[in-house]
This record gives sequence, C-alpha cells and structure tokens, in this order.
Amino acid sequence: MPSVEHKGELLPISVNNHKPASWSFKTLCIIIVSCSLLTWTIFRFSTPSQNPGFFANITTSELCESGFTYSGHIGLKGDTEEKPKRSFFWYFPAEHDAENAPVILTIGGGPGTSGLINPIFGQSPCTMTKDGLVRNPLQSQWSEYYNLVALDHPVGAGYSYGTRVNNSRDAAYDVYDFLQKFFSVFPELSKNRFYVSGGSYGGIYVPHIATVIHEQNQRHAPGAIHINLEALLVSNPFSDPASHYKWQLYYMCTVTDVYNSTTCTDLHAVLPSCLESIEMSMMSPTLENKRASMKLCEAIKEGDAHGRVIEDVRRVCFPTDPSNPLSCHPEFAWTTKVFNNSTTKSLLGVPDYVNYTSLSDDVLSDFSRNADIWHRHYLLYEPLLQSGIRVLHWIGARDANCPWPGVLSFLKLLRTPFQQEFLAAPDLSWSDGEATVRAIGAGAGNMTYVLLAEAGHFVVKDQPALAKKIVEGWIENKPWFD
Repeated sequence: MPSVEHKGELLPISVNNHKPASWSFKTLCIIIVSCSLLTWTIFRFSTPSQNPGFFANITTSELCESGFTYSGHIGLKGDTEEKPKRSFFWYFPAEHDAENAPVILTIGGGPGTSGLINPIFGQSPCTMTKDGLVRNPLQSQWSEYYNLVALDHPVGAGYSYGTRVNNSRDAAYDVYDFLQKFFSVFPELSKNRFYVSGGSYGGIYVPHIATVIHEQNQRHAPGAIHINLEALLVSNPFSDPASHYKWQLYYMCTVTDVYNSTTCTDLHAVLPSCLESIEMSMMSPTLENKRASMKLCEAIKEGDAHGRVIEDVRRVCFPTDPSNPLSCHPEFAWTTKVFNNSTTKSLLGVPDYVNYTSLSDDVLSDFSRNADIWHRHYLLYEPLLQSGIRVLHWIGARDANCPWPGVLSFLKLLRTPFQQEFLAAPDLSWSDGEATVRAIGAGAGNMTYVLLAEAGHFVVKDQPALAKKIVEGWIENKPWFD
C-alpha cells in the first residue's frame, strides 16, 4: 500500500478499520473535511492509486524551498519483505500545470551512479553545496515546465536497494516495471508526453529503456499503461566500444594535448590491437573475448594525463585518492554525505538502514564482470528512429571521458531514413556561438546532434542556462533557427 509521510507521521492512503466504532454526524463531518484538506495539502494535483498491489512508500517534502516534491521506494517484480527489490525516485512536479506537463525520467551513468546527481546538478530547484542542499540560485531547473522524475537506476545505485541485475536490458525491464507502477500511483501523469534523459553510461541505459518501452507499448498487454514515449536526450554517452576507443585517442592527442607526445606514441601502438580485439569480440561474443578486449583497450583511457581532468580538460587536478575516479569532483562526496544524513533520509522517506552511494561499487562490478558495456548499443536507435521516436545527442566539447568525435562517429553509422541527410548536414552555429547544431527532420529534428563549446562531461552542471534552453526547445520540438 502506498503511503505518504508528512511532518513525521505515516499517513496511509487507504485504511481498512475492522473495529466497530460509533461516530457522531458532527465528528464524521469534521474528519471528512480535515482529511480533504490534508489530501489537498499533500497531493496538490494528484490522488494516488488506492491499494495498488505492490510496495510503495511515498513521502512529501519541501527541501530547498522547492515546493512539494514526492520521493520514496516502489517495489519491483519479485520484491518481498524477505528479498526486497526497490527503486527509489524523487519526483519534482512542474511549477506550471503539472497535471498536463510532459514527464522527464532522468537517470545516472556509471554503471552505478545515482540518478539523484542529475537534479542537484541543475535539473531541479535544488542544488548541492558543501553545506548541503540549497535553492538553485540560477533558476535553471527543468522542472519549471516539466515533471522531473529522478530514478536511482539500476537497483543498487543511490537509495535503490535489494536484488540486483547485471545487464542493461534486464535493468530496462525494471524501469518499465517501475514506470507502470509510478503511473498507477500518479495516474494523471500517464497521459502526458514522456522523455528519457541520461548521459555517460546512460548512453547504454537510455536506448535499452526506450526499446523496452517501445516494445511493450506495441504488445498492448491487457492492463498495461501505454507510455507516451516521444523522445530521448543523451549527453556525452558511451554507446559503442569501437567508436569510443578509436576516437578517444584522437581527441586526447590531436583535438587536445591531454596526452603528451610520448604517451600518444605509446598508445597509438596499442590502438590497432584494441580495435581488432573489439571486432573479434563482436564476431564471437563470448564473455571471455569481451573481457579480454576490455582489458586490452583500458590502456588507452589510463594514460598519464598529467593532472588534466578527463571530464573537463580545462581543469587540472591531482586526486588525493588515485583509486577514486570522482575524487576531483567534490560534489559527489558532498552528495554522499548529505544523502546519508539521517535528517535528509527522513525527509525523503528513506529508511535509516538504507545507505546512499553516489557511485555503487557493487553495481559497477556486476556490470563489468558481465561485460555489459561491450556491445554495439547504438544500433538500438535504428528501430526507434524509424518508429518516430526523436533522439537528441548533446555533447560537451571539453569532455575527454566520452569525447564528441566518438559520438559523432557512431551517429554517422546509423542506418535510418535520416542517415544521408545527417552525413551531408553542416554543424551550424547556434545561440551566439555557444553551440553548434546538426538537426535532421522537422522542428527540433528527429535525429539531432548539439555540441556545446564550453561544457565538459557534466553538461547541465557546466552550462545550466544553455542546457535548459536546449531541453525546452527539444521537448517543445521548436526549430533551432528562425
């Protein structure tokens, strides 16, 4: 039974009281009026489903002076008290006409990065500082006009806990299950346009999630909620091993000088073997071949950058903990501290025994051992694009982790009705030179590539105002140029 925790109380949405009771008419009227007012206060536009038949503990809070948000856990298929499998979400209703506003599902990367990183990096009214969560001073939140649902995906990331999976396809089925239940709890949102947003390893998650949604929509299963999937937003993704490694070294040595000449010479000697091993692992996709190829190609991304931060090559940082890839990004440490605070957990409806991790080593290990990354995931976009689902890739030009040449490379390989136009199209300067745009199709495009000049791996964090401008134009399907 879903429930709402408000001001320290656990308020069940529906209660069956089997004890006989005698009520005066006056008392009954007072209770009805009080409950009506409380329901209006907690669910300003929403009446959650009664007795949904799955675990759902949903809490309201007003963190960061953001207005009411909803957060909590929803049990997924197979969830039991003894063996839980529960996804955590944080839902920021749109500030304008939330009942009819489009819904954006935002997820993390990793694999194992918390989806809550996204809202506090600029997508929501809340932002993270070393002192905790505060109101976003830039007013760049996507939730001004759109319902934003941040999901800790897959189970094991962030606050999501319980039985884990080790591949992106099974994880995508978990997301579909979550969405079916989320929309049954918030049924007024199920009719709205729906979008999926992610980056980095999200370049693998997002096409799998979109594929499962699209396939399940086509099944028309009795009782299933149709999800109105309109478009995808993918930033600085890893979607194809061959494109990534071939062009990452080019970016490190030619586009930038992240690697010095000695390192470039050494790693160029490794590159042919790396690319051959990738091809072999695709032709004979055994787990052994994939792991061997992954190990061989790792050398390319592990060259000495002499302090240059690969997520933003403009920065120099010598990590205090070389084994921690996020040690040059203090926001992740702040996030882990704040979200493990008992007060924060209470406000978000998280049991105190659930630990928060901004990057889950367990999820990372599960997916890595299964070589989930070592597939041509970008090919999933072909049937999606052919079915009319629009796809935006927006890339920070200063990122060496998932650099733009590799992304552009696999986009050019997509065999869709838009391929020839995409190959021939120029990259046009947009927004006073802040970005370039290559858009194929009407409006904002069916297949669109945007390169942000002054952003790194974390596009929204680096360019929050420009990111909001791009997102709003994309969702409203407005042409980039007059």
